[in-house]
Amino acid sequence: MSETGPDGEAASAASLGHLPASASDSGSETGSRDGEFAYFYRTCIRRLVAFLMWQGAPAALAADLAQDTMVKAYERWDRIQSPEAWSRRVASRELVRAFSQVEESIDELALEPTSLLPVPDEAAEWEGQQEVLHLLRDLPARQRQVLAWTLDGYKPTEIAAELGLKAAAVRASLFKARLAVSSRMTDREGD
Repeated sequence: MSETGPDGEAASAASLGHLPASASDSGSETGSRDGEFAYFYRTCIRRLVAFLMWQGAPAALAADLAQDTMVKAYERWDRIQSPEAWSRRVASRELVRAFSQVEESIDELALEPTSLLPVPDEAAEWEGQQEVLHLLRDLPARQRQVLAWTLDGYKPTEIAAELGLKAAAVRASLFKARLAVSSRMTDREGD
C-alpha cells in the first residue's frame, strides 16, 4: 500500500518535519518509534481537530475524535505509511459514525472544556473565523468533506485516492461547495 501526503510524496513520521534530535529519547527502536509518534502528535493534533470542525463537528466532538484517532495511530504506528492522510481518513469515518448515532442535533451538544480545547469558545478564533465554520456547516456532507481535505492542502486526485472516489467526482463536489459558499457569502454581504 503506497499512500501519499499533500505534496504527493510518500510520507512517514520523519518526513513530517525531519524529526529534531530530541524527538528520540534513546537510540533504541522503541525510543525512535515513540519519538516519531510524539512529534507527529504534537505537530498534527490541532490540525486534525480543525479538519473535523471544517466537516461540521462541534469543537468538543472534534477534539475527542482526534484524540481517539491518535490512539489508533499509535497502536498501528509501524504499519502507517502516510500518517497525516491516514489520521484524516480514520477521523472522517468516525465523524460520520458519530453523526449517524446522535439522536439530538449536533448544534445542541454542549461545548465542554477538554485538554485539547481548554476554552471551547476560543476554538473558532484558533481555527480562523467562525463565519467559515458556519458556511461549511450548511453544505452537504460530501461537499464539506472534500472542502475540508482541500483546505488541508490536498489536491483532488489525492482526495479521490484517499476517499476511494473518482477524481472527477471530487472536482464536482469541490466546485459545488465553492459555488455554494460563494453564493452564501454574497447573500450575507447583501443583508
